[in-house]
Order: sequence, then C-alpha cells, then structure tokens
Amino acid sequence: MIVRQILKTKGSTVTAVPAAEPVVNVATLLTEARIGAVLVHDSFGQPAGIVSERDIVRGIATRGVSVLDEPVESLMTTDIITCSPDDHIDALMRVMTDRRVRHLPVIENGHLAGIISIGDAVKARISELESEGEAMQRYISANA
Repeated sequence: MIVRQILKTKGSTVTAVPAAEPVVNVATLLTEARIGAVLVHDSFGQPAGIVSERDIVRGIATRGVSVLDEPVESLMTTDIITCSPDDHIDALMRVMTDRRVRHLPVIENGHLAGIISIGDAVKARISELESEGEAMQRYISANA
C-alpha cells in the first residue's frame, strides 16, 4: 500500500497554525481535534516546522509551564521529515522508526498533500495484512 491510498481513505486535511500562536492554544487545538501534531507556518503561509504533543510535554518538563505562553515556534521542530504520495507504507514505517517521528507531512510536486501519522501507517499495514490473509484463505479453499 502506498501513501496516496491512505490519503484517499483518511483525507488530506492538514491542521496548521501560525508560528506566533501561543503554545497553550496549540495544546487546546490538539486536544479538541484529537490529533497528535500540527504544522506550523510562517507569516507567508509557508511550512516552518511541526509541533507535536510530545514537543509540548517536553517543553513543559524542561522549561516549566511558562512555555505555554510562548509562541509555538519556540517548541517546533524545523527539520521537517516528509514523504511522498508514492512512498510504500513499509518505507514510511522504517523512516518513522529510524527518525523517531510519528507524523510525516506528504509533499507532492512541492505542495503539501496531507499528513500521515504512525496510527495511519499501522492501520493501513494491518488492513493490508488482513487482505493478504483473506486472499490466501480463498486460494486454499479453491484448491482443496
């Protein structure tokens, strides 16, 4: 299964916030939208970074609760690791594991096409394995 197929199922909506947005507002957004990360954009609307729940928790643990009043750009990761719509789910999971990230923006022709989470990847892989198992059962039943 490739990323494009996952996006067809889950959709391509990406939640993003301006770099100046207070961390507390981003934490509220993550909670209300039931998502684990948001893209952060600069004043021109261009991607500047990504911030996750873990980034916020780490910021509070290391810098105290006052970090909640700071702009989200103070916590965001600026080295954004991305994937392509044509990447296979296995490659995606390897990148996520090796780079220790749980969210990958999907870039197609230089434009943001969606975002894939580790949960999306696992769900897609399980679906793929179930389909393979069902195909094997049909094959065995037909040849018995």
